[in-house]
This record gives sequence, structure tokens and C-alpha cells, in this order.
Amino acid sequence: MRSGGEARSGLDAMREKGDRLRDARAWADAAEAYGAYLAVCRDDAPIMVQYGHCLKELGDPRGALVCYRAAEKLLPQDSDIQLQLGHALKLLGRQEEATDAYARALSLDPGNPGARHELFGAPVDDAPTGPDSVAMPPASPVTAGPAASSRVGADALLFDASDLLDYVRHNRAPTGIQRVQLNVIREALQGEAAPALVCAFDPAAGAWRLVPAALFLELARLSATGIDTADPAWEAVVAATQQAVQGGTVLDFAPGAALVNLGTSWWLPDYLSRVRQAKARFGIRYIPFLHDCIPLIVPEHCAEGLIEEFARWFAGLCLHADRVLVNSACTAADFRRLQRALLPGLEIPSSVVPLDAAPDAVEPGALPSRLADGRPFILFVGTIESRKNHLLVFQAWLSLVRRHGAERVPDLVCVGKRGWLAEEALRLQARSDILRAKVHLLHDIPDTVLAALYRGCLFTLYNSFYEGWGLPVTESLAHGKVALVPEHSGLRESGAAGAVFFAPNSEPDLVEQVWRLSTDAAHRAALEQRVAAQFRPRRWAEIAARISRESALGEAPPLPPPLARIAPPLGASHRLALLPGSAPLRAMALADAMREGEGWSALEGWGCWARPGESRLRLPLPAEAAGAALRVHLEIQAPAEPILLLLRAGREDGAAPVTQRLEIPGGGRIIAVLALPPERAGDLVIAIDPACAAGIGAERVGLCSVMACREEDLAARLAYLEPRAIATPAD
Repeated sequence: MRSGGEARSGLDAMREKGDRLRDARAWADAAEAYGAYLAVCRDDAPIMVQYGHCLKELGDPRGALVCYRAAEKLLPQDSDIQLQLGHALKLLGRQEEATDAYARALSLDPGNPGARHELFGAPVDDAPTGPDSVAMPPASPVTAGPAASSRVGADALLFDASDLLDYVRHNRAPTGIQRVQLNVIREALQGEAAPALVCAFDPAAGAWRLVPAALFLELARLSATGIDTADPAWEAVVAATQQAVQGGTVLDFAPGAALVNLGTSWWLPDYLSRVRQAKARFGIRYIPFLHDCIPLIVPEHCAEGLIEEFARWFAGLCLHADRVLVNSACTAADFRRLQRALLPGLEIPSSVVPLDAAPDAVEPGALPSRLADGRPFILFVGTIESRKNHLLVFQAWLSLVRRHGAERVPDLVCVGKRGWLAEEALRLQARSDILRAKVHLLHDIPDTVLAALYRGCLFTLYNSFYEGWGLPVTESLAHGKVALVPEHSGLRESGAAGAVFFAPNSEPDLVEQVWRLSTDAAHRAALEQRVAAQFRPRRWAEIAARISRESALGEAPPLPPPLARIAPPLGASHRLALLPGSAPLRAMALADAMREGEGWSALEGWGCWARPGESRLRLPLPAEAAGAALRVHLEIQAPAEPILLLLRAGREDGAAPVTQRLEIPGGGRIIAVLALPPERAGDLVIAIDPACAAGIGAERVGLCSVMACREEDLAARLAYLEPRAIATPAD
């Protein structure tokens, strides 16, 4: 048994470890150390606050709020804890509650500079700094009301650059999708077609904020001129864009305005739920650009987490998109097949916008030093990942050198970031003397150096198991260089005007084609003449204009709203959770789309937290439900503390809803059962409201699943109830 002194010493060590990790900004490790300490010392309010800071820095303001609330119970008169509560509430978009917390902080300590700044916009030169402080973007005082808003017209084209602006926080050199976004949005902002704006989604506020055009244009310019992320000019423009994302003008939309997303959004928390709210409130049209369906077609070459994220996003896209833009006929066919399998009765219009644009003309820079001696080389541009199948290419180079000798085989220059599942190819390159000498791996190079590589190479090689388009193929042809690519998927289209095709995944054919192109100069010159004669690249301004035309409000009838695109049968159980699976399922889309109101947290594997009074469930009912008495089952999870709730369930625009009062002990899970009388057809709407009782709060409640069936359908009721524990709700 350890003595009291030893135990105290061990706790001190845990706390000090957390402090060291916090000071080093190792937030996850610091949170783990603080959590271990607090498991023993639950009444240490300052460390509880530090734990909250770590969670906030890890992107979990709701978890931080829980910690600050716990610290508040221990030290209710502490001004700084009230300040931290205000910051967490502000990050969650709960401005009125944040204002109250800042006011309490100032009443407890009239000299609190952070609270004074938040309430009155006063300078914070004397505000504390370091790990205890919270860096907030400059903004108007919260007492001035919500952020200034700007109305955009029905003919406006809004480009959502959320993922791009997150990418540039840590990267300067763009990859394929970022390059498309930068070029298209830049040209749209400078074009004379439909009014174009660029915006970004702010998850904390649940709104889109305007990014000034001049700011975005400067970002695009700097991204093409260097790779140094510590360059003061780059740091300044990135900081300014982040300020716009967090505190810029909130956009209001006129009916018919188009929100066009050229990038990725499946990683943004509750993005589609906010799209759904904007569609219902403003009547916007949501138009995503689908670059490919690769995680659903070749999932074996994708990270496991991406596969499930993409499947859920695709399912949600099919509920929310009013039109889908795609880069090739191949991607269009993939989208149509997958969409029809998910929602057989729905046809979402799609438009093919080929990405056959020439890269911007830049003055080529110097070649990398290892190529400065004039040695011949072949260029392979693409992320080093499993799907690009660098392994096949490296094996082909081994075969070429062993067959013809190192001096007769050109070098291979691979340009691209390191991606996932590339370890086998990288191990082969690292362990082979031949490959270490003949294969050069480059990343984070500026456009000037890339232009020099295109100009200096013999030809380019682009390998892949599957592509939606293949931008490096277009860039190769635009530079007048032959591209050697496998004959499949979107590569047939990007390479149609001059690429040389080899049999997919065939090392012998690849070796033969590389050798002939490398050694037969006359053959290569004839192919380059064919490229010059047949390839007619467009300007990015033309691509942007095409996207603007395809996104314009046309005469086609509008598609149904999101939930109206799904007709779940009576008696089906619907989980309100982040559902697993490698294929898009209607259940995935429904889990997100049933949630209404701004009180919902992001879906989790077990279910979802909701704030009473701000959260509703909407379940579309089939025609067979008209005139039928229904039985509704709702699986509810209480947080650690007991809660008191009032459920109201009924059909939209129907008679007075059925109500039920529930008292649930802390940590308890129950099944609430509500009997609805026969009524005409209409969506089932369940409101979750707080019920007042001394000492029983209801800051959040967990929802796990819902099921509605005919009252007499005993089989459906049993199938739902049997696997779940049932507790009798309080009267």
C-alpha cells in the first residue's frame, strides 16, 4: 500500500505532467494527464478549467463547457471561470448565454479585461496571455447583437470555400481539388457573368460568412508563388481569412441563390443540417461538385475512416443537392448509378464540366539540384498513395534497369504529398539501391518548379486504379508533353486528346511503353505533334463561366425538399446516430435529416445530444399512415445528471399534440411510448421541451432511435422493444 505522501507525490506528478504538455500545446496528451488527475481529485477547480481549455483547443467546445460548468459549481464566485464559460458558449453560437456569462464575470471582477472586451469592445492590452487565456478573433462586442449580415440576390453565385480555407491553415502548395477551387473561384470573382461571392461555413455560428474577394484573390496569388508557410505575407493573408471565417459578415440568401461547393464537406460537423436549414429558411439551391466516387468504388485504396465518412456524405448529398456538377462522363455515370440505387424514384440533374483547362502560365524556375546535370527524366505528378499505385511503377523501373542498365533508363521524378496506404511502395524505394538512385520523391514545390519539371521531362506518367478526371494528365498535354496513363475511368476522357494508354495494372505493358517512349525520339516527337494538333485546352475563366451557367436558376421544376425524397415505411426503426457502412444508405441520410432546430450536437456512434427547447424530430410518414392510429417509440438517454422533459408528438398541422412528461435518472436510458389518434397524412413532429422542477436541470438529452407504427402492429412494436431495455417513465 502506498503512503499518503507517495500518493500525493504521484498526483502532483500527474498534474505537473499535464501542465508541461499544455505548455507544449500537446492538447490531447495534456487532456489525458489532467483527466487521470481529476479521476482522483474531482474538486480541483483550476485543473478542471485547464482540462476544459485542452478540450476547447481540440475542437470540442461542448466538452469544454461541461468542464467549466463543473468548475463553476466548485468556485461560483470566480470571475475567470465565468469568462471561460462565455468563450465556450460563444464558440457554440449561444450568444445570449455568452453575454450573460461575460456580464457575471465583470460583476464579480470589474477589472476583468477579457469580459470588458467582449461586452464593450474595450482594448485587451492588459489581458492575460499564455495557456490560461483564450484567443478569440477580433469581432464586434456581443452586446451589439448578431454579426452584421448581408443579403445576397437570387441570381448570386456563392462559392463555399470552407475546406480550402481550412487546408491553407497548414499548407500552401495546393493539390488537385484545391487547385481547381483556387482557379475557378479566382476567375469567377473577376468575371462578368452572374455575381459571384466566396464564403465559408462557420460551424460555431451555423452560418456562412463572406470572404472578401480581394482577400481570396491575394490568397490565390500567393499560393502559386511559393511554398513557405512562414512567409509573413502568407501568414497575414491566412490569418485574415480565418478572421473572416470566424467573425465576418453573415450571409442571408434570397430565394434561388446558388451555394456551390467545389471541394469537400463531409468532414464539416453538421454541414448538411445547416444546408437543410438554409434551404427551408431562404430557399437556396445547393450545388456540389462531385470530383469522383472513389471511396465507394475502390474502397480498398482509401483510409477506413474516409470510406464511412464519404458514404454518409453521399447519402446526405442525394437528399440535399438540387443539381450536381461532375468533371467527366465517367463520374456522371458513377453518380447516377449510386444515386438511383439509393433513391430509385429520384432524378437529380447533373452537368458535366470537364476540367480540361491549361495551368496558368508561369515563368519556369530552376530544376531541383539533383536534376541540374541534365539527366533525362520522366515526371509522375500525384499524391503518393495506394490508389496511384506507385508500387507498380517502381517495380516497372526495377525491371527496366535490370533489363537495360541504369545508364539507359531515365530517372523517375514523383511530385506529390505522401498519402495513405503507400508504405509498401515507399519501403521498396527505400530498400532498393536501384530505386534510391533512379527515383526522386519531391513534395511542396512551387508552380514555378513544377512548370520547369513539365518543360524538362521526356514525357509524363500518371498511374492510378481509378480517377474521376486526372488533372496532371491535362497539365501534361497543356505543356505539350505526352502522358502515359492506364486506359480506364475518367482517364480516358482527360487523356483523349493525346495520351498514350497502357493496359491497367499490367507491368509488362507499362515497361514496354515506357521503354519505347524513352528511346524512340521520333515516335515521341510524332506523339507530341498529335498533342499539339488535337489538344485544345480551355482557360480557367471558361471553366468558371461554364460552372456559372450550369448553376444558374433554370426553368426545371424544383426537386422535393430533403425529407420528402425519402419515404420510410411504417414500423421501421430509425437510429439517430453516426451509422457505419462502406455504402451509402438511406438510414444514414435519415439519421441526419430527421433533426430540426439548432440545438443538436453532431451525430455520434451511440446517438445524438440535443438541447431541450431547441430540438425537434421530423419523420416523414407514408400515405398508408393517413387515418391510422399510431404508436411512437423514442429511445432517450439521460446525461450523468437526472433530467425532466416534456415530449410533444403529433402530425404537422394536425390536432393538438400528445404530451408526455418524463423524469429520467442520471445515466438512465428509457423508451418513451406515445399513442397518436387517427389523423390525416402529415409528417410526424416530436418536440423535446424542458420541464421545470426544483433541482432537476435539462441542459441536454440524448436521443438514440425512433420508430412509428400502426397501433395494432404488435410485431413492429416487439421488434423495436425486444433488443432494448425498457424503463417506465414518470407520470
